[in-house]
Amino acid sequence: MVANRFIDLLPWKRFLGFALLGCFCCAGDTAMQLPWISRNMALRAIADNGIHAVIGLWCWSLVSGLQTIDDVLQTILCGVLSSAVDLDHFIAAKSFSLKDALSLKSRPPFHATTLIPVIACFLKLSIYLHPMPRLQNLPWIFSVAWFSHHIRDGTRRGLWMWPFGSTPPIPYWLYPMVTMVLPLVTVVILQSMDGKKSRTFATIPQQLV
Repeated sequence: MVANRFIDLLPWKRFLGFALLGCFCCAGDTAMQLPWISRNMALRAIADNGIHAVIGLWCWSLVSGLQTIDDVLQTILCGVLSSAVDLDHFIAAKSFSLKDALSLKSRPPFHATTLIPVIACFLKLSIYLHPMPRLQNLPWIFSVAWFSHHIRDGTRRGLWMWPFGSTPPIPYWLYPMVTMVLPLVTVVILQSMDGKKSRTFATIPQQLV
């Protein structure tokens, strides 16, 4: 049943979007190794955070299909939220200094992967109690944004499963694969919850398939 959903959601013309996302994950990290980036603290931080933002944007664009203005705004929000994870470096350092922010002795709070389901559930409950149709996807946008960020960081230090500790570093080959699958799994979950086809790949006009 799930396999059929994946086939339905992945018309061949859209497969390229997933493949290019995986390629970007690897290309972005390769670019980070360029001497003029790796030797400059500010450029390295900007490039690293920019890659997180683009991955977040890309992931949600694959979920939404970018068919409406709301889809575009949600995609931008996903990119912003993915980038915003790194603000906790400055919060933990209690300083606006980039050097201080990058010299922390422990991982800052927004990098705790166990926070993702907690915050997502809080957002879901808030929207349930105070219905806001335009924000109904916010828990999922948040989850995709932060999880994509954590997966990429996890290749270096593992996932921080506070308060239980951290996993071993994620094998690098697994990072682009998980990132590519993340938006597709999100689509399946959203459709399963809706009980009907939502505005995703499955509803793209047949002439585009």
